[in-house]
Amino acid sequence: MDPLEIAGGWINGYDPAPRPSVVDSGPRQVLDALLRRHLTRSPCLVAFSGGRDSSVLLAAAVDVARREGLPLPVPVTLAYPAAPDTDEAAWQSLVLDHLGITERIVLTVHDEHDPIGPITAPLLRRHGLVWPPNVAPTWRMLDLARGGTLLTGEGGDEVFGLKRITPITKALKARGRVTPRVYAYAARSLAPAAVRRAAALRQRYRRPWLREPVEVELARRDAADIAAYALHAGTHAWQFTRRRCVLRAYETVRLLASELDAEYVQAFAEPELVAAVAAEAGFWGWTGRTATMRSLFRDLLPRAVFERTTKAVFGGAVFTERTREFARNWQGAGVDATLVDPEALRANWLSDRPHAPTMSLLQQAWLATTGGRG
Repeated sequence: MDPLEIAGGWINGYDPAPRPSVVDSGPRQVLDALLRRHLTRSPCLVAFSGGRDSSVLLAAAVDVARREGLPLPVPVTLAYPAAPDTDEAAWQSLVLDHLGITERIVLTVHDEHDPIGPITAPLLRRHGLVWPPNVAPTWRMLDLARGGTLLTGEGGDEVFGLKRITPITKALKARGRVTPRVYAYAARSLAPAAVRRAAALRQRYRRPWLREPVEVELARRDAADIAAYALHAGTHAWQFTRRRCVLRAYETVRLLASELDAEYVQAFAEPELVAAVAAEAGFWGWTGRTATMRSLFRDLLPRAVFERTTKAVFGGAVFTERTREFARNWQGAGVDATLVDPEALRANWLSDRPHAPTMSLLQQAWLATTGGRG
């Protein structure tokens, strides 16, 4: 990461690559083939939170294993007793009961996943800053997957979620039975890139710990990324795999996994799977995330799982007293004061809900202050 990426906590831009023009198999066939390869390794763990993506991935893996006579995958779940917003126990039970899965691993998390906690600290000492900075949960699951594979549903939000054209598709298919807001979103989707970029700037995510010129420059980069999305639903889905933040994160975690003799697989971010979903979506795509997942995976899980409207929130489970203790004693070392306001940054770390994009700055400041010790 360059200094601006560290300060803003994000990697902007795309590494362009053409979307495959010919796709031989549908999404389910591609996913089955991908899972079949990894189910032959032992252990084969599935990161399972109970959310829609991890539930579909676990259900698909169980389905393939039973059809092919392979060992069943083992779901591994992180439980945060001190963070009630992360609780998805009821959804987990619904999915596991439906699949008839009894073997399961549950890891209890207290403050171990803090960005400068006992799991991430040794990685920072060995490698310096890594992207993504919140690697502790994945590293902990990878440690259990030594000699085998950890499958995750990372990327599902982007591949199966809303596209630029979605409000237009929804308005057309609803035949007038939608709210005026949908038509407003549809009109915005058809606007030229300059108009969409300006709208994204007005509604931008703000980083209050940055000096104003830096905050504005990074907001422009964010807006340019949003304005680059194609109107074609399939192309928009494919663009996800070419985002630099996605590519760098996947490369990093796969390399870290190799230290543990484990393989890390983001099933829904694999290019062949995304290409198959993009081909199935075509120009118009589906009317939303629920419609997409039901169209592709309706036979795997109860309808209620696809139609749920709640989602776990993990912000409060990441920054803990470890961060606050460091912030209280921090003297400003390790950050570029021409880019960052150290006092605003400290106030952010001491707040009830620190901004997730400050993780890399926290780790940079910790390394500079402690020299990698502690």
